[in-house]
Amino acid sequence: MKTLNNIFPLALGALMLVGCSDFLDKSALGQLTTDEFFVTENDAVAAVVGATSMYKDYRYTRTIWSVGDITTDDATTSGSDNDVAAARRMENLEFHADYGRLADRWNTCFRAINRSLQAIEGIQKMDPSVFSLYKKEYLLGEAYFTKAYFYFEAVRTWGDLPIYRETPDLEDKSKKRSPKAEVYALIEEDLTFATQNLPRKKELDTKDLGRATSDAAWALLAKVYLYQGKYAEAKKAIEDNLLPLVPAEYDLMENFEDIFSMANEHCKESIFEINFRHKSDDSGLTTTGNYSAYAQGPRPFMGYGGNQPLQLLADAFDPADKRKEGTLLTTEELEAWETPEDFASLEFNRTGYYNQKVYIKPEERIGTEDIFTMPNNLRIIRLSEVYLIYAEAVCKLGGNDALAREYMNKVRRRAGLPDNTTATGEELFDAIIDENRFEFAMEGHRYFDLVRTGKAVEVFNSPEFKAVKPNAVFREGYSELFPIPQSEIDNSQGNIVQNPM
Repeated sequence: MKTLNNIFPLALGALMLVGCSDFLDKSALGQLTTDEFFVTENDAVAAVVGATSMYKDYRYTRTIWSVGDITTDDATTSGSDNDVAAARRMENLEFHADYGRLADRWNTCFRAINRSLQAIEGIQKMDPSVFSLYKKEYLLGEAYFTKAYFYFEAVRTWGDLPIYRETPDLEDKSKKRSPKAEVYALIEEDLTFATQNLPRKKELDTKDLGRATSDAAWALLAKVYLYQGKYAEAKKAIEDNLLPLVPAEYDLMENFEDIFSMANEHCKESIFEINFRHKSDDSGLTTTGNYSAYAQGPRPFMGYGGNQPLQLLADAFDPADKRKEGTLLTTEELEAWETPEDFASLEFNRTGYYNQKVYIKPEERIGTEDIFTMPNNLRIIRLSEVYLIYAEAVCKLGGNDALAREYMNKVRRRAGLPDNTTATGEELFDAIIDENRFEFAMEGHRYFDLVRTGKAVEVFNSPEFKAVKPNAVFREGYSELFPIPQSEIDNSQGNIVQNPM
């Protein structure tokens, strides 16, 4: 009999299934054996909430940019002198196994995987007649999607991983790493189940927006295929299951900047995003607001000031690109929007830019006395990414550069840029990757894109990059993967072998 214990914790939630404005905002229950707990539909939903709550955990969300942005030519770590010193080695690509953010990422990924497995095992044993508000397969689909999502975050960070197909026991702490190909196969298996059992976004009640859907599962599966170079599979997944939904169910927002406004959460472009609370909360929960937005906000009146865009990114944008204004928040804009008193207190402004995509104007804030009150949602997958995945897959397959350009140009047109009508082959591939940079700048994509496309050496050795980060050295065969936290190596008694460092 499995026990929901403190070693592999499951934060189960008391539920208000009717009229709940945010599926992930739940209160903790306690811990029971699986046989005692999985009795009612509320128990099953609470188990899924325990897993999906990890999307919102600040220890995970802050790693998105700590790993994906500050290590690149797009951003630099900022904030106090102590904050900068703590992240200096990471930014210089001197990855080390004791860096706290890497431990946060590992722990939250595997906590989510464990909670998903607990939910899957418990729900599978339940009688379908227990379920009335949600189908049994729907809840299982959410758990499989969550497990796949966090395994994908982990495999692209560390490569080979321990594979768990059932809730871990204590003896599993010494489980060895399996080849990343096997990890990807498991992710594909889980996402395939999710595509077959989750509802479409259009079928969700308003109160359930933010929950996984079959649309999100197909989009994530296409991305997983892309990371493995399975271009035909990525193309087919999008062609058969997502493009037919445009424009009836999804379409690009006309104005790029509108994607990230609170007024346009779950907009027609959004395929999957993480909800955060839009009201004050006295419950004591630490995951109801978007800490990551606070951590990147101007210091001290909206946050800690971390993850500031570099001038190198600003200069890389085409002057006509509307995404530049939608991505880079300038000091001049801050002065116009903030009170004179707050603006005068601005400190540790190291580049002159902040992340516009997470900035909340004063009138929309819920207060900054609590670091977990920022209410803006975190966008994870949107239609523009699906278009660029499709364009890249078509380009890599060859034989139809016009089609690849068509979907790249859909993204360029929204940015106010002219169509690219001539690029073919490798030149076209480079153009698509450039669009990825500008479309998703400051969203944690950059490092992973450079590594997976083989462009990291070129970018990190460029004179422009060296002028800004002279001590950063990308070492082939080492820097493609991050080190596993030393605590995990120690806990496994050496059975988990460290990545090259």
